[in-house]
Amino acid sequence: MRWTGTEEIFSAVKRKYGEHTVSRSAEGLVAEGSQRILAHDEAREYGEGPGMR
Repeated sequence: MRWTGTEEIFSAVKRKYGEHTVSRSAEGLVAEGSQRILAHDEAREYGEGPGMR
């Protein structure tokens, strides 16, 4: 069974930024993933700006 909300977010992030990473260390991978998710959230919030809801 898929977790609908979680799978949708990961799918959207992978569509926008690709699924390949540049980082090699574990810390770098976590940081890169976090940055992608934060960028996705910011873009989504920007698109839902005032008057868009």
